Amino acid sequence: MSDTEEQSSGIRAAFRSASRKDVIRILERITDAFLSLDRDLRILYANFEAEKLLDIIRENLVGKRLPEVLPQFNFSNLFPNMVEAMQTGLPKDMEILDPTEKIWYEVRIFPSPEDIAVYLRDVTSRKEGEVKLKESEERLSELVRTSLDPILSLNELLEVSMINPAAESLFGYTSWEVTGKPVSFFLPERYTSLLPSVIRKLGEEPERGVFGPFKAKRKNGTVPIIEASVSKVNTSSGRGYTLILRDITERTLTQKKLRGTVEELKKVDREREDLLENLEAEVEARSNELAKFFRLMKEELNLAKRVQNSLLPPIDYALPGVQTHITYLPLMEVGGDWYDIFESRPGVLRIILADATGHGVQAALVTMTIKGVYEPLKYLADSPVELIRGINTDYCRNFKNLQMYFSCFILDIDTIDRKIRFASGGHPALLWKSKGEVKLLERTGSLLGLNSKMEYTEEEYEYSQGDSILMLTDGIFEEFDSEQNPFGEERIEAIFKETRLGGRELQNQIVKEMRAHLGGKEPQDDITLISISLV
Repeated sequence: MSDTEEQSSGIRAAFRSASRKDVIRILERITDAFLSLDRDLRILYANFEAEKLLDIIRENLVGKRLPEVLPQFNFSNLFPNMVEAMQTGLPKDMEILDPTEKIWYEVRIFPSPEDIAVYLRDVTSRKEGEVKLKESEERLSELVRTSLDPILSLNELLEVSMINPAAESLFGYTSWEVTGKPVSFFLPERYTSLLPSVIRKLGEEPERGVFGPFKAKRKNGTVPIIEASVSKVNTSSGRGYTLILRDITERTLTQKKLRGTVEELKKVDREREDLLENLEAEVEARSNELAKFFRLMKEELNLAKRVQNSLLPPIDYALPGVQTHITYLPLMEVGGDWYDIFESRPGVLRIILADATGHGVQAALVTMTIKGVYEPLKYLADSPVELIRGINTDYCRNFKNLQMYFSCFILDIDTIDRKIRFASGGHPALLWKSKGEVKLLERTGSLLGLNSKMEYTEEEYEYSQGDSILMLTDGIFEEFDSEQNPFGEERIEAIFKETRLGGRELQNQIVKEMRAHLGGKEPQDDITLISISLV
């Protein structure tokens, strides 16, 4: 039998209901590579896609044995599977890697009594995607494991499938004790029927964000106050939910105490007005009572001051290659300026400086809300702009009804790549001195708290050894003398540029000249200065 007759015979066996011309037309249009082989694995026919996939013209394919055309698969199970399919008469599907070209093929084998039909498809992109997905899930799992926030992973039935070490510490249970338990296991009885529906609803509406506060239940019987954010996830193991928890017990108690202080102040003011209408004797008696109230108020404010100061990092912070010095001068016992300094990742120092509108107790309460929003995001944000967007979004979602706003400057100093990156929302410009010249790093967005969809951008610069940076709040240059002349940004810039002072000496000089400008008057706003030496 001639080669042409063998080809025709093979095709007729595979497609008995169609003419040869129709079969060829169909095979030439399909997107898979197609080979028709005789029982000796000799190629009877190859379509255009096979010619393109194997990079061999058809005239050099037809009549050759497939093991000769694809010798790289001689030690794989490709050809044994073809032989087995012919022997059993059953089709086979498989995936195989071309070790020479690093290409993955999906192979489908359909035997008939006379010949065998083989379809091939390049699935390298899908296989690489599967590998990347697996790697991504492994990285995510490691992030969850090392997160400082307590995290629970739930399956579709709201049963615990994973609990990270922070959650173990929060509830007092080990992972093996709670895996497979319903999430209601961590709740007092009165919450157990409500929580599942809340989790499912929030999983479908992630924009609703954090829910709580609510009470949870520890292994030792204590009851922490919790907030939680819910997200619905789809992984290779199925659907489920991720709960990121926040223990807000201390924050709730502090806020309650601060609210009590404000109410006490209002009560004292009302009683003062009433005293003016009484007789002199009553005034004297009530004055003694007021003195007691003011003494208590002072004690409460001192407590608030200690609480607020406990939330601030040390005034001097050092990292190899960078040294910071901080001057913090609140107008009252508590103030509206707030800052944090920490190593966000190895070799990267992150500094955040915020200034709430107003001052005193009201502004201090705003800093507490800022702190509450910031802490869950602190180690999750990879960049200043990601962090400032997260703070603004969560603050607007939870506290927009307060109608209190604040400026914020977030600076990353990368001591490894010698770069600075920053994002600023309505905050005074940062002063950066390099080689004797001062550059102003201006705001990249508006005040935080105005709109949850506010856009912020980030800028990046390279710095040199010996550069210095000065961050500040507007309280220092908005101090007015008796003739209402401001101390001014230009004067601070001149001191920074023209003196050789740095660190604490620079801050002391600025404060000294500011007090001289006031001429004996007390400052009218909170003042914060952060000087940074890049060594």
